[in-house]
Amino acid sequence: MSAPPRAPGPALHSSGFEPRLILATLGAFTAFMPLLVLLLPRRVEAVAPGSALADLSLLLLVGGLVASGAHILGGWWSDRWMARIGTRRPQILIGLLLVLASLSAFGWAMTLAQLMLAMIAFQFAFNILFAPLNALLADYVPDARKGLVAGAQGAMLPLAGFTVSLVGWVSAGDAGWPFAMVAAFVGLAIAPLLVGWTRAPVIATAPRGEAPGAAAWKLLRGDFAYAWIARLLVQIGAVSVISYLFLYVDSVASCARGFGAQTASAAVALLALVSNLFAILAGLAAGRWSDALGARKPVLVATALVMAAMLGLLAWAPHWGLVIAAHALFTAALTAFLSVDSAMVASLVAGRRRRGALLGMMNLTNTLPSVIAPALALSLAAGALGGAPLRSLMLLAAGATVLSALAVTRIRTIR
Repeated sequence: MSAPPRAPGPALHSSGFEPRLILATLGAFTAFMPLLVLLLPRRVEAVAPGSALADLSLLLLVGGLVASGAHILGGWWSDRWMARIGTRRPQILIGLLLVLASLSAFGWAMTLAQLMLAMIAFQFAFNILFAPLNALLADYVPDARKGLVAGAQGAMLPLAGFTVSLVGWVSAGDAGWPFAMVAAFVGLAIAPLLVGWTRAPVIATAPRGEAPGAAAWKLLRGDFAYAWIARLLVQIGAVSVISYLFLYVDSVASCARGFGAQTASAAVALLALVSNLFAILAGLAAGRWSDALGARKPVLVATALVMAAMLGLLAWAPHWGLVIAAHALFTAALTAFLSVDSAMVASLVAGRRRRGALLGMMNLTNTLPSVIAPALALSLAAGALGGAPLRSLMLLAAGATVLSALAVTRIRTIR
């Protein structure tokens, strides 16, 4: 009698695929964190100091539009790769090479037009890379481990934020070489996944009451729709903080000097360092907690409400100590929410033939806020002066995260 087949979950884990996937996620997050939080705003302020808010918002808005279409295309394309050759590896390699080229383009872009071209190229390249990378959680990780792995992946976002601190400390002003430094790290972090790729069988559970390969549009009803709305609203808050953090800090920089931050770059570096220490622990703890509970919704509701409270505090914080505390708790809650939400969504799409395309639709919740938040900022900037537009934006984002918590409570098939 032949030996029974080996269970795919432990074999895949023991092969080192999951650690390489987590490291590659760190590389992907590093591609945009220092770019959007520090390098791009700093370059815009150097190129056009009198209109930095408007110019940065325009770049982010166009980039968000490109990213929205590119990720859906990337998800569809990766499903085609998966159906034909059983792997998404070639597209990840293509996307990585394009990302490295576009980051280099930012280094020499010294006009608004050149920055716009670099932003369009980067957003297209990044989403061609990230769409297949994002689908691997649903492809290869069993439901019982999704919270743990998604939590570790979520913790990579604040870990990538440490590169913001590093860049802020080693380069006090705008320069081209930090873009190249970021590109080098991205390549080194993603390479092990590509080099050590294993073609293990896909681990997927057929969706409840529905055969695998069902039409993607059916998921737009019910729970998938509520999950989509919940993440969209939370990401509006995330984009409002991440994209405008440098300008926000610059507007309150005078109160930061007592904490040893003499420039806006140094203040952002300090803020990122403190916040990301908390966020890494929060992402790991939230993923394991939701696995242990066998429930995702309580964690999602709690973290969304914490985000709302911290956005409100950031809008009115009169002291740098409160700014640090509010940003740290906001980043921790955001990381926890996105980690557990990724596990929930991966369970929703598991077993569906077009899961890459479905995750592409879900990724609109990451890219549309990059259009919505800058559009709101532009509107607010036209009607107010000084720090008021950014404070108003954060208050609107706080309301959005409260609505996100309500949307989560409407999900029925996942606890």
